[in-house]
Amino acid sequence: MPAYQLVGSCLAVSDRKQQILETAAELLTHKSFAAFSYQDLAERLGIRKASIHHHFATKDDLGVALLGFWRERSGAMMAELLGDATGPGDALTRILDRCEEVLLDMGNQVCPAGAFEVDGQALSDRVREELKAEKLTFLEQIAELLQAARGAGEVAFLGEPRDQAATMLAALQGARQAEPVLGREFFRGVVRQLKRSLGL
Repeated sequence: MPAYQLVGSCLAVSDRKQQILETAAELLTHKSFAAFSYQDLAERLGIRKASIHHHFATKDDLGVALLGFWRERSGAMMAELLGDATGPGDALTRILDRCEEVLLDMGNQVCPAGAFEVDGQALSDRVREELKAEKLTFLEQIAELLQAARGAGEVAFLGEPRDQAATMLAALQGARQAEPVLGREFFRGVVRQLKRSLGL
């Protein structure tokens, strides 16, 4: 049953807000944050723009809420992956495998972070800071896993864990952007090489 199940003849306020977030998230898999409007969202939902403004007064409010929405989903995914992992090396392998699975399943869709980053210079300071905080949180999680895995002798790499984590994230993001042109095997090759470079 969807989060926006009808209650009587209209949606409950919290359900409408959730529906707006889910629909905006879906729109952002096809265009950047700057490229979609409240009018696009209203048409997709079959409601007036005023209804969207009631829940998200400005597009910045919606952007911040969307980043929180994705952070919750990513956090749940990470908790699931880490909960079943036998150690930090296994956790890194699972994360890379999940990245490959999720990013390739997206086909020609835009990844959530990319929907914001392509407009990086046009984002408000508020949205840019929220996006930065989200990315840094994920970066630190990967860096901590790398440090723990190296300490346990499960991986090997030169340099600092945070720099290695940044390299991994940049490689994955770059491969995702190039995949529509260079193909899935290109992306899979990047994931394989990341694993090899760590000794996974």
